[in-house]
Amino acid sequence: MFGFQNLLHWGWEMEYLSTQSDPNHWKEHWVRAKKDLRPAWSVTSGKRSWSAPNTIANDVHGSRMLAARNSVASYLDQPKTLPAFVHVDKVALRFRCWIKDDLALLTGTDRVIIHKCILTYNLIDDSFNMMEPRQENSGLNQGCILRRQRVQKPDGSGVYTWRDLFVGAEIVIRGQVVHMVDCDDYTRKWYREQGQELGEPLQAPTDPNEIREMRERRKRKDYEMAKQRRIQTEMMQVEEVKHRFLTYDRKVLRFYGVWDDRINIFGARHYVTIRFYLFDYTLDVQEHEGARTGRKTRFLVRQRIPRRFKSLDDLKDQSNCISMDDLYIGARVSIFGKGVFVYDCDEFTRRYYASQFGETMQPINITEAAVPIPRLPTPPSNGLGAEEDSIQNCKMLRPKPAYRDMAKYKKYAGKVMRFTARWDSERPEENCRSFIISFYPADDTVSIWETSGNGRNTGMASGKFLERMKLVKPGTSGTKIKNYTQADFFVGAAIVAQTRKFVLTSMDSFTSRLMDLEEQSGGGKKKKQLPAAIRLAERVQGEERESLMEAFRVADREKSGKLVVEEFMEILSRQLYGFSDADIMELIDMCRANERDFTGIVDYEAFG
Repeated sequence: MFGFQNLLHWGWEMEYLSTQSDPNHWKEHWVRAKKDLRPAWSVTSGKRSWSAPNTIANDVHGSRMLAARNSVASYLDQPKTLPAFVHVDKVALRFRCWIKDDLALLTGTDRVIIHKCILTYNLIDDSFNMMEPRQENSGLNQGCILRRQRVQKPDGSGVYTWRDLFVGAEIVIRGQVVHMVDCDDYTRKWYREQGQELGEPLQAPTDPNEIREMRERRKRKDYEMAKQRRIQTEMMQVEEVKHRFLTYDRKVLRFYGVWDDRINIFGARHYVTIRFYLFDYTLDVQEHEGARTGRKTRFLVRQRIPRRFKSLDDLKDQSNCISMDDLYIGARVSIFGKGVFVYDCDEFTRRYYASQFGETMQPINITEAAVPIPRLPTPPSNGLGAEEDSIQNCKMLRPKPAYRDMAKYKKYAGKVMRFTARWDSERPEENCRSFIISFYPADDTVSIWETSGNGRNTGMASGKFLERMKLVKPGTSGTKIKNYTQADFFVGAAIVAQTRKFVLTSMDSFTSRLMDLEEQSGGGKKKKQLPAAIRLAERVQGEERESLMEAFRVADREKSGKLVVEEFMEILSRQLYGFSDADIMELIDMCRANERDFTGIVDYEAFG
């Protein structure tokens, strides 16, 4: 709408246009000018500014209208001076202030409350209004403290005006002392136009509740920031774990080490395998029983291990755990107080270190010379009972019967292996004695029977020489005692019984068949018997051989170098003890001219 003044102005102009020559021209001009009407107070001219009436613009007949307007005296023209209320209308001065409120019923820091308010002074009527900004959860009645009204001075001299207000001033409103500490920029500019300069802003005292609120707010902010940092850290850790899982899953570094615990009683060298998992920097330890290639057992479960373990609190510090930098060949790693020396690694670990660190690790030889473990000697037998029973008494307080192989006993029960033997002695009268040695494979016992007195005029008696018993090999005793077994009996073997040495010269047919069966079944091994000629040559040497050949020449009256078989065997009989019939036939075949010779003549020169 355009105001009443514009209508009056238009009334004057229409009245002038009606006096023109064309009576219809003013109607057309009214329609055109109505479109360009503007109010006397311009919206675009600014706040509290005055604009003169300008109701017609951009008209085709502008020159005629301006001429008519200048010729008519209008009371709506802009006055030279404006009223005071126009200048100060809607002009407000704003000050920041504070009020101290003392609560007598309370004690401590909550007794004093500082209210920080905004005081507004209206110039048009010298009125005040004051409000306190609302705070969340303050527990106070905040908001509008003083409605718009004039404020009387305490001495009754009048009301407060703008001259009483400045930075640092103290006024009394409703019994409360209001302290001015600052104002806005418009207020400073207005006071400067009035020729008065306001002072610098002052600092209002801090409210104890505000201090507590600021502290709580800072705590909440710090908590939220810490929470955000923790979430970001956890997300980064999750991403790192995901990356390491995709990159290093199932990639394990293996190091071989030794833990030397021999400084303690009953200690030993423990060979271990350290497996380091690249995915999560954990490791576990496996122990090899007895040696490097022994059976593996779990020594330590998979976990992160601190470099120096003193208490359980060290397990919480993940930054002080064993890492890849601590594991290499030649390093000493402390695993919960146990010093492990790393001496080797597998091929994958060697290639990985060469690609990551550019160094090729070489194994270290940790082999030591074997040191025999001292053992207490087994006391000798007292002669009561068997040797095995005495050893069982030394091994345990409650001795158990000696082990007996019942399968072997059932297999060889009732079987006897018989061998002919001679006494191997330096004395000639003993060297010619003959014996039969019986071996019982069921329980590895031996009995000896002498057969030297079976012939006429020998001067020797025949009979039992050794009772059936187990024979101990010479040089063995105590826990290392060894008895003669079936493998020690064969033709040509030497058996020592009661410090006497016997040489086995032959065996019976049953023993030969038994050995053949053992050899075929794989349960035993038959010792190959030397030829009869070689055994006889070993027996007859030196002077005995010369005397034997001289006896052959004396018996050969025709000096033909040949003898009858009966005479040949009669002279050689003294040297054939222990020879079987097969051995004697082997010797006779050697002395025949050819295989088809059955004359009974033997060439003793070829035999010699």
